[in-house]
Formats: sequence, C-alpha cells, structure tokens
Amino acid sequence: MPSRSGGFRSRLTALIASWLLSLPTISSTFWLPMWIALSIIFPTIFNYFPESPAPIRIDWIPQWVFRILYIPWIPFMIIPGLEWLTEYLLLPWLWTNTPLMMIIASVRPILAIGGFTFFIGSLTQLLVYKRRGVKLVTSGFYGIVRHPQYLGIFIWTFGHILYALPLFLRPADLIAWITLVYTYILLARSEEADLMKILGIEYARYRESTPFIIPYTPARISKPISMLIERYTPKARWARITLKIMIYLSVIATIAYLSYGRTYCFKDKPPI
Repeated sequence: MPSRSGGFRSRLTALIASWLLSLPTISSTFWLPMWIALSIIFPTIFNYFPESPAPIRIDWIPQWVFRILYIPWIPFMIIPGLEWLTEYLLLPWLWTNTPLMMIIASVRPILAIGGFTFFIGSLTQLLVYKRRGVKLVTSGFYGIVRHPQYLGIFIWTFGHILYALPLFLRPADLIAWITLVYTYILLARSEEADLMKILGIEYARYRESTPFIIPYTPARISKPISMLIERYTPKARWARITLKIMIYLSVIATIAYLSYGRTYCFKDKPPI
C-alpha cells in the first residue's frame, strides 16, 4: 500500500512539473489548440503510463525545440540581425497560383489530421502492448515503419506549417520543422542502438524487414542507403557529433541563404 501511494505521488509530481514547464510554450500565434495538446495532454499521457515517470523526458526535447523556435519572439527576435527570420516569406508566385493553393488547402487538413491520428494510433498500440508485456512490437503501425510515432509527428507538424501559406510562412517555421525532424531522426537512431544491445538478433531481424521511418521503402533502396550511412559514419564519438552538427548547420544555412532578402513585414505586404 505505501508503494502505491508513493507511485501516485511520483506521477502527480511529474504531471504538475510537466504542466508548469509546458505553460510558456503554448503562447503561439497560430492554431493554439495544437500547442495546448502538445503541452498539456501529451505530458499527461507520457507520465501516466511509464513505470518510472519523470518531469522531463528525453523524447520531449525535439517537440520542445520545435515549439520554442515556433514562437515568434524566441530566440530570433532577441538576436540582432536575425529578426528577419521571423518575417514572412515573399511568395508572389504562390499568391496568384489559385490551383496550387487549392491543392495545398485540400492537402493540409489531411496531413494535419492524418498525422495526428497516425501518432495517436501508434502510441495507443505501443501502450496496449506494453501493458501486455510485449517487449518488441512488430505489427500494426510498427509493421509499416519502425518509428511510427515520429512519422506521425512529422506529417502532423508539416500539415500545420502548410496552414501558414501563402502569406504567413516564415524562415523560422522551416528551421523549427527541420530541427524537429533532424533531432527525432537522431533520437531514433540512438534508440535503435540501445534496442540492438537489449534485444539483439530479434531487433536485427525486425530492422531488416521494416523501413526506418519512410513507409513502403523497397529494400533495394533502403538497404544500400543504410550501408552507405554506416560506411561513412565516423567511428569516433567526437567525430560523429561533429558531423551531425555540421549537417544540421549546413541545412539551416541553406534555408537562411535562400530566404535572405525575400521576407517582408506584414505592414509592408504588397496588395494581391
């Protein structure tokens, strides 16, 4: 009985800490319900089911980075010379392209709702199987990709970003989404390394038969790519970290280069 009471207090402490830590991140200028869900509902789910809940979990980091970067005034508004990253992209070719905008308007709710549904479905499946004592889930959503929750988050957040088109898309939004995707991919690779140590050949077989994060990728394509990545990945830990940082900075620099001089403040927007 005392252990149950202690477990309840631990979970309650974790939930309260999660809510308090999440409150500053829901001040978004766009689609507030999404941020409320990310900031309040998901911490509740993640803290209720694990055996050892904690106020801060490593798999929250990509979502936190995404939410922090998406808020207009953090961090770009406080860094001199980078405020243009929070201005809107000048996309006149998109403003006047009615057929393309109709396609985008049709696709974005499908991506947002579909990605959210995929995420919730895969999370529910994982929690149910965990309750049953299954160590490795290989069917259902996990038979499509090895990291269905991350895939759902990618699709969901990308659909959300499309809602900013054609007038309100900012370079900071693209940087936030790229940061989210990149950090989750790195997290997934780290998780797989741990699973290989724990499950061994069982997980190796699963990895051979199921795509990483892009559904229905043929083995003749995914396997050579995986081999190339493993071949050219440095063995030294410091070299791997350096390479990951350089890849990320290169992508961000490319976005910044393509966006520089192509933004405007709302008050300066030319009439359509």
